[in-house]
Amino acid sequence: MHDIEQHHQSISLILPAWNEADVIATAVAEADAALSRITDDYEIIVVDDGSTDDTAAIVRELSTGNDCVRLVQHSPNQGYGAAIRSGFSVAEKSLVVFTDADCQFDLTELDRFVLLSSRYDIVCGYRIDRKDTPLRCLYSKVYNLLVRLLLGTGVRDVDCALKMFDRDVAKKLRITGNGFLVNSEMLVQARQLGLSVCEVGVSHRPRTLGESTVSVRHIPKVLMSLLRYWWNEVQFPAVASAQPVAELAKSFDVIAKDASGRKSWRLPLLQAALLLIAAIFMLTNLGYPLIDRDETRYAEIPREMIATGNWILPQLNFQTYYDKPPLLYWLCAIGFKLFGISEASARLVPALAALGTLASTMFFGSRIFERRIGLLAGIVLFLSVGFVFTSRYLLLDGVLSLFVSLSLFMTYEAVRSPRLRLGWWVASAVCIGLAFLTKGPIAIVLWLPPVFAFAWLSEDHLKIRWWHYVLLGSVAAMIAAPWFVLVHQQDPLFLIEFFYRHNVARFAGEFHPKPIWFFVPVLLIAGHPWSFLTIPYAKFLLGRDESARTKRPPAVGYLLLWSVWCFTFFSLSACKLPTYLLPAAPAFALMIGHYLNEVLRDAGNPNATSRTEYFFARFWSARTATATTCLAGVSFALFVIFWTDAISISLFGWAMFWAMLLMVSLLLMGDRHQAKLAWASSAGVAFVFAIMVMHQMVPAYSRSETLFGDTSPLSDQLAITKQLPIATVDHEFSEVPFYLDRSDIPNFADVADVGLADFVSNSGMAILIVDDRIAASDVAEQLSETTKLVEVGRRGPATIYQATNTASPTQMAVKPVPANEGIQR
Repeated sequence: MHDIEQHHQSISLILPAWNEADVIATAVAEADAALSRITDDYEIIVVDDGSTDDTAAIVRELSTGNDCVRLVQHSPNQGYGAAIRSGFSVAEKSLVVFTDADCQFDLTELDRFVLLSSRYDIVCGYRIDRKDTPLRCLYSKVYNLLVRLLLGTGVRDVDCALKMFDRDVAKKLRITGNGFLVNSEMLVQARQLGLSVCEVGVSHRPRTLGESTVSVRHIPKVLMSLLRYWWNEVQFPAVASAQPVAELAKSFDVIAKDASGRKSWRLPLLQAALLLIAAIFMLTNLGYPLIDRDETRYAEIPREMIATGNWILPQLNFQTYYDKPPLLYWLCAIGFKLFGISEASARLVPALAALGTLASTMFFGSRIFERRIGLLAGIVLFLSVGFVFTSRYLLLDGVLSLFVSLSLFMTYEAVRSPRLRLGWWVASAVCIGLAFLTKGPIAIVLWLPPVFAFAWLSEDHLKIRWWHYVLLGSVAAMIAAPWFVLVHQQDPLFLIEFFYRHNVARFAGEFHPKPIWFFVPVLLIAGHPWSFLTIPYAKFLLGRDESARTKRPPAVGYLLLWSVWCFTFFSLSACKLPTYLLPAAPAFALMIGHYLNEVLRDAGNPNATSRTEYFFARFWSARTATATTCLAGVSFALFVIFWTDAISISLFGWAMFWAMLLMVSLLLMGDRHQAKLAWASSAGVAFVFAIMVMHQMVPAYSRSETLFGDTSPLSDQLAITKQLPIATVDHEFSEVPFYLDRSDIPNFADVADVGLADFVSNSGMAILIVDDRIAASDVAEQLSETTKLVEVGRRGPATIYQATNTASPTQMAVKPVPANEGIQR
């Protein structure tokens, strides 16, 4: 006996059907019998989705004898989702249920669905003792696991085709897909709308009639559809996007607007002030000695370009240098021509590149999001440890980062509207060509995968066509190819050495091999102090609640693809150096800037709902970052005081300053009333730390290590003249020819080089500058028996020897080196 209340419920049963002529009559009969036992008010809606058999004719005939049977027809076939959508739209009863027309469920069990419908908005069935093949059951388990992980549906059998809805709920659901994701789409929307869902076990019967529309060949398509749906509807929904591009372009102006809509100069002025502060920080005090080996190498190559007049073939120690293309060398050589050959002229290139990266990050951040986020991203980038260090250090990675980030920013501008914005696309191609001239094919490797993945995943952005890629590649080739042709004409081995040995073999680990996890600590250190937001930001990025989901626009997804691909590629590469991650820095900065905007929003309003939600990120992350910076400051100062000879009053002052700040930062952890100022104080402390390290400690270190820079006593002590024979051994020591402005200093890459003995014999007396890891006995072993080898001193990474051929009639004396002149380390 059924509960009387059930007879007051009216039910619309939807049966999607496609070529079900063999089973449709049975399905309608079973449905009619089952529903008549549950309620007096029901309808059976058969949605014929473009069948090519007699399905529609059979249903039409059944409807003439049964007023409860209705037929809805599609022509042509539109898909499962369209059938459900049509059924929902014409359903008239208070409860709406759908099931497949293959008789796999006992519809008499719907009485339990009706009972539960009084307490839940949606009642989902799950199959008990499933009657499918083991392989199909395995597919289903894996698929359900993926759906729960990606979409958070929370049900165990998402595609069980027996679900009941309140009619108002069914009308409210927005079913956009027509394929296999219909059930997942409905349940995701139910969660987003805060609807209640429950599950109930149902009996499952084997399919004996009709033909299943699901097969193994559908698996790739289903998985791709699932991934795209997760990306666009769950992870980075388009609904979270800002205004359309046309409106954005129209409203974007040099002058921002405040909350009341009035024009305000505050944010533009703050951005300009940040750039001014960054320019002062990056462009001043650049004249300290070059640091071995990167800075000395990348300054000597352009000096040799000027000395030889050959701007095509890079040379180091006047031998072909196959490692990298020439753009950095050209820029440094231009600086040398304009301002003279000096450390400041060389470092001007990375400093200007860093300044350009900072400006472009703020500019495009303001366009993609808003000016406040652009400003916050600029602060994040400028004060990140890794970016601060490379902004004043002569490396290729800074210039590469500028052009790679510009190309990716411009690409997003080109594809964020329905039609390709050709100007941005071509400008992106130019930047890729310049990045290729900076460091080779890594420019394409870092650009193509995130752009291709974003274009494939995103539904609301331009789909990039093959001819778009051809156009971009052609423009980039026009920029980079001429130099490769010219350098091949001068040295036919260059292209093989560069492309194979310094790209393919380097990726395989011929140089700088490191473990796969190497970049995890590097990223945390380089991202300080913002790396203390890692845990709360991961929660924000992966959270499924509406408050987080609707604050993640597709632009964040683009930045995530950019940064994660850069991190993943270099982690997979066996060759690793910390600076390799620099091209990901602008993307990371914008992601953190976007998040900080949410964290700091309404921070001063005690009634703001976000105050509790983001309190850990706003207060504890900031205070912990501040304390860590202060601890690092104390540690740096004490290390220099106790483990080096560079002791000064200023170092003791720095140590006391950081110790005091550390105590203050620990005390402030108990004061939660100043939470809104926590990140401001952390940023200020980070800036002071950057000044200490980059403007005092790094210059002091370089002065203590340099061989022939202005602060080194070696030139006078060794009586260095233009005629004194000098050779470098087992190390490039590029600063030797750079500072001595000489073109006659040979470099013996291996101490076992037979040419070393001939050089000393022919010179009579020579100065040998040898890598300090090479023992004196190893050097003496290579020289003739008539050669006397005397260690003159040690400085930096070098041991300096005087090698004298006693059989030579011509000998030159070297001044004795006083012990107190600092040549001994």
